[in-house]
Amino acid sequence: MNVEVVLISADSPESNRRFRERMQIDFPLISDEDHAIADRYEVPISRKHPKALSYRDGFTQPAIFGYRGEEEVFRFIQKPGMLNLWGAARRPTSQQVLDAIRPRLS
Repeated sequence: MNVEVVLISADSPESNRRFRERMQIDFPLISDEDHAIADRYEVPISRKHPKALSYRDGFTQPAIFGYRGEEEVFRFIQKPGMLNLWGAARRPTSQQVLDAIRPRLS
């Protein structure tokens, strides 16, 4: 599909480095500790959840964006919630994301 995958995390660069090694991820993983990227794309920051205490200023909710050039072709942002397993619940699968994007790219 001629796409580039980039991960963005609120974790520190060192934490992201270890995660990439452990998970054998071969694409970029960018640290967004100050939430500048999250703010730009209006991704909510959870500050009240107990897990948020592990982060300098809360943790970003999971989000998935797909772009073709400047055109956004997919957007998913998890809504904050105490019972959504830190945002992991009800995320679309990779296949669901691809199925949603594929018609927009043809």
